[in-house]
Amino acid sequence: MSSPSDFRLTWLWRHAFVNPLPDVTPAEQEFFRERYLAMREKAAVLVSQIASAMPGLTVHDLTHLDALWETASLVSEGAITVSPAEAFVFGASVLLHDSAMSLAAYPQGLDQLKQTIAWKDTVMALLGDCEHGPDAVSAPPRDIVQRAVPEVLRQLHAQQAGALAKQGWVTANGDTVYLIDDAELRFFYGETIGQIAHSHWWSVAHVEEELSEDLGAFPSKTKSRIDRVKLACLLRIADALHLDQRRAPRFLRALTHPQGVSALHWAFQERLAVPHIEHEAVVFTAGAPFEISDADAWWLAYDTISAVNRELQDVDLLMQNRAQGLFFRARRVKGAGSPESLARTIHTRGWRPIDTQLRVSDIPKVVETLGGAKLYGDDPTIVLRELIQNSADAVQARRRYQGRRESWGSIVVSLSERSDGHWLTVEDNGIGMSERVLTGPLIDFGTSFWRSTLATQEFPGLIAKGMNAIGRYGIGFFSVFMLGTVVRVVSRRCDQGEECARVLEFRDGTASRPILSPAEKGCAPVDGGTRVEVRLKVDPRAKGGLLHVNRFGETVLTLHQLVASLAPSVAVSVEVEENGASVPAIGPGDWLELADDALLSRLDPLAKSDAHDRERKSGHHAAIRTVFGESGQPLGRAYIKPSEYSRSDRGWITIGGLRAARLANVQGLLVGETVTASRNSALPLVPQERLAEWATEQARIIAASKADELLKAKCAEIVLECCGRLEGLPIVCWGRDEWLNADEFCERLASSTELTVCFDGHFSYDEDEDDVHPRDFRNEFEIGADIVVVPKHDGSILTVGRQAWPRSITGQPARRDSNLAAEVRRLLAQVWGDEVEEDSENREVGKVSGTSITRHVTIYRRVADSVGDE
Repeated sequence: MSSPSDFRLTWLWRHAFVNPLPDVTPAEQEFFRERYLAMREKAAVLVSQIASAMPGLTVHDLTHLDALWETASLVSEGAITVSPAEAFVFGASVLLHDSAMSLAAYPQGLDQLKQTIAWKDTVMALLGDCEHGPDAVSAPPRDIVQRAVPEVLRQLHAQQAGALAKQGWVTANGDTVYLIDDAELRFFYGETIGQIAHSHWWSVAHVEEELSEDLGAFPSKTKSRIDRVKLACLLRIADALHLDQRRAPRFLRALTHPQGVSALHWAFQERLAVPHIEHEAVVFTAGAPFEISDADAWWLAYDTISAVNRELQDVDLLMQNRAQGLFFRARRVKGAGSPESLARTIHTRGWRPIDTQLRVSDIPKVVETLGGAKLYGDDPTIVLRELIQNSADAVQARRRYQGRRESWGSIVVSLSERSDGHWLTVEDNGIGMSERVLTGPLIDFGTSFWRSTLATQEFPGLIAKGMNAIGRYGIGFFSVFMLGTVVRVVSRRCDQGEECARVLEFRDGTASRPILSPAEKGCAPVDGGTRVEVRLKVDPRAKGGLLHVNRFGETVLTLHQLVASLAPSVAVSVEVEENGASVPAIGPGDWLELADDALLSRLDPLAKSDAHDRERKSGHHAAIRTVFGESGQPLGRAYIKPSEYSRSDRGWITIGGLRAARLANVQGLLVGETVTASRNSALPLVPQERLAEWATEQARIIAASKADELLKAKCAEIVLECCGRLEGLPIVCWGRDEWLNADEFCERLASSTELTVCFDGHFSYDEDEDDVHPRDFRNEFEIGADIVVVPKHDGSILTVGRQAWPRSITGQPARRDSNLAAEVRRLLAQVWGDEVEEDSENREVGKVSGTSITRHVTIYRRVADSVGDE
């Protein structure tokens, strides 16, 4: 590794700004390099204010920011590529990510900080129960201000960092000064820089959600796009890894005398060496051992390094789920999770760090974090899905336990407005819970009742009768606190009397102990079962509410639409009660009998009806078919539909009848199995042979439909992905409008000796190459009669981690080219033989009002021997 004394010697800096790169000119490198250095000079002044604003904090000045080039290089060297534009955005985000931890980051200073909600909340918390006047929040005592300022700066620093790239400061003479001098650069990249800087305090899932789309190239300066997820992950890892002695110089500690937890941070960081990597693991070492008096500092180092390990693992998982397949050099921290192992590299003297007891110091926080938004995201509808799932499990259990028919049982979902707010209620007539279950597995985070020994004790023989619960992890119930903190669970075992019914009440979420009491007469479900009631913290029809959806504008679903879309194929009758009316939403197994339009509307109630009408007229809509398993059980009902940009053209995988993950290029639903605790990742259960049969049938139906030829060709790409036969679907467009299927293509090849192929799907305007107006190109471009265009469409259906489905079951190799491109090459070899010359060159591909249009295309030539053998 390069010397840490100069960030310009790091691998990442030299890779992006110094060493030659393909398609990158030295001028481009110089442009972005010099803009970064200019921004760095100003940022240095801004971060120099942090030490006085945040006394006791470890070093957050320019030396910390420069060091992140080194830690970023540690995990990225040779593993990823970073363009000069990306390096500028990364470096700018580094400069900003901690820069808002001083009042200097706020142009109006303390007055601006006082306008924030965080300031008001913090001041009120610091004032506590002491008596204070009405102006205490707006004009708190001096000592409260001194305590509030660093706390609020810490809370808001990431958010405010997001604004700094475009924020200006007004000088005494009225001029406005920016961190990024270049106005065009600031305008184009400022928002992205701010988002990435802000993201270092987001969850990794939020990073994926917010930054998944790349930013295109900055015109006239670069051809490089900005991979925002890659840079955000690189920033958070680089920041997490910078824990060495440069953050806590011993002499500076002697001058500042940090106290409390800050002193422990200084004590452990002043010992740590620059980390290195061994076998994909980051290794932290210490120059001096930790004495017994330093035990607390060692344990803080252990907790901090364990957090770094979790960060690396979360980022690694995110990288695995991305199509680009990028990975950093390190995926874990050596010794993390084991005090004994970490002590081998961060030594102690006179004592041994042994974790003799598993301790959770803040159980409510763990529950809210792992069982709430951090696991499921910020989607409130997930909570209702989990409650319906729990009820469906309970009904299934009662069916098995009491030998009832498969269609027996019901769930009722209702919304009501009471004097104290809006309430969501989910009630079932399932197996019910005893007091032991209510006070045991239900509130034992991470324990699934159905997989516990208590299940066999409570209901002997139930598992043997085929009970297969949807819930597996024992955390779904805790998602309810995402909706509200006041929750009541009323339950009565189906084989016990009303006197055994119990109420478990949470009055302040997981922050207070739940209260168990006997249910009042007439309060429990009449025939046994469970009712969960939650007082909603947000009006269900307001923004952020259960029924509010941000698609096609501000949209509010009905409860019926929401429930049906969340549980489209659940095997239990579900009714909804809303506005005083009760209507059936789902019937057990009715998804197999619904009309095509009704099923698709259930899956996506916001899908525009005119889109359904267009598909119905084209005949494409009629391709929906049931997919069966080996034993004839239905495993889906779907049709091939090439996905574009709208979420409404994507299907669903369901688990236990509840929607779990989106499908690309397939509309409808496929039955699947979960691969994550949050059930947002799943794999379809349909076997390879049945999938291929379904795809072949799809090809036959689509080929005979009135659908557009290009759409048919895109469908052919998906059919091949599923190992189906094409059944006459077009695969290429020869000349202007002559679409050919595989047989027709082979016939044309038999009489040809040369083939000019465009594998990009179409020709678009190129401002650097085309000497015509873009409008004329769009309206008048005529492709050459001998040009063959292979439609280009991403036929992928599902990617989970490193698994691409259905390739994971069909045995197809990893995707290197489109299926249609591979099919064209296969047919070329079939007709012309193996001796085919392949070349690429610039060639005329068409004209615009007589003006020649040239593009880089692939040329195939039939060798003389092959022609003579015919």
